[in-house]
Amino acid sequence: MNTRATDYYVLTSKRGENHPDRWSWEIRRKSKPLGVKLTGNGYQSESAAQFAGRRALTELLAGLAKEERRGS
Repeated sequence: MNTRATDYYVLTSKRGENHPDRWSWEIRRKSKPLGVKLTGNGYQSESAAQFAGRRALTELLAGLAKEERRGS
């Protein structure tokens, strides 16, 4: 994993007035805001949200690496 990968992380939280028992995930970057929100919601547990968020993060990082290779 490259050093850029350590800049990204998944945050989970309980949100929503209509479904307060549902969990969400959000991908964030430590160095600066992403500029877009990458989220998922409606999960019944924190572990399910964390799993889905980590999978989305893996896909994001793979896409970034692919774009980086194209630019080289």
